[in-house]
This record gives sequence, C-alpha cells and structure tokens, in this order.
Amino acid sequence: MTERQYQRDPEAPAAVQREVYHRTETARDDIAAADDATRDIYSERVVTPDGDQYVRSERVSVPSEAERRAATAARIKQVIYFISGAIAVLLAARFALLLLGASEASAFVRFVYGLSAPFMLPFVGIFGEPSFGSSVVEWASLVGIIVYMLVGYGLARLVELIYAPARRAYDV
Repeated sequence: MTERQYQRDPEAPAAVQREVYHRTETARDDIAAADDATRDIYSERVVTPDGDQYVRSERVSVPSEAERRAATAARIKQVIYFISGAIAVLLAARFALLLLGASEASAFVRFVYGLSAPFMLPFVGIFGEPSFGSSVVEWASLVGIIVYMLVGYGLARLVELIYAPARRAYDV
C-alpha cells in the first residue's frame, strides 16, 4: 500500500515553487513479511526564479513489531549477562584474594569479602576448605562462579524463548 501526499507551500513567493512529497510504504501482500514494517519517505523540491533547484530527501524506517521484540529481548539478555558476569567476577576476586592470603586489614579486601559474601553463602559447606598457611582454597567460590554463570545463561535462553516470534502452523 502506498499513500502519496503533495503539498504546495502557500507562503512561498509566486515565483518560487515548492513541492513536498510524502509517501508511506508498508509490506506488500505478495512479499512474505513477518510484520507490517513501514517506511516514510519525505522529499522536498524548491525551484527559484533563477531556475536553481534544491532537493532534500529523507527516508525514515519504522521498525516492525518483530524487530521491536527482538531489540527488547537483546537488551534484557545484555542485562542478565552483565549481572551474572559481575557476580562471577566478584566471586573470582574473592577466590584469588583468599588463595593469595590477602590481609583482611586492607579496606579493599574487606570490601570484596563483604560484597561477595551474600552470593557465596548458598555454597558454603559443599566442600572442605584446605588452607596452607594464610592461603585458603575456597571451593564454594568456584562452585558459585559456575552456578551463577549457568543460571545467567539459562535465564538468557528463557528470554529468547519468551520473545521468539510466533511460528505459523502450515497446513500439510
């Protein structure tokens, strides 16, 4: 479907001709399209008494419903991956600090331990924690990293399933 609209500028001097052309296109019936994506095309032509012609053209694409849903799903997945990645990095920092025997007198070490403790608590006690002097191998942090990354991946896949375009049932 194509709509056309022509306008003449009534405020322009008589010697200057100004035409504004606007056309809206939607997907045609003979083209298989997932949605009714539209394109607006604006064109403007100005002719002066000297015969000079100025043309301005602009094309604006309006995304289809499927494109908007895909963009929303992509943004949600980015947020999920960011949060699960941030938790995994925090737990990895905790593991490294404990393994290297970092002193708890440092404000940064206390900050990392305090911030990562709630994310590590569900996994405390699964394995023993061998220590070598001031170094501790905290297996709960490693298990937490793996679990949080898997949960993040699972949530991202769930978002893909929820926002996936509906498939049409074809007659056989």
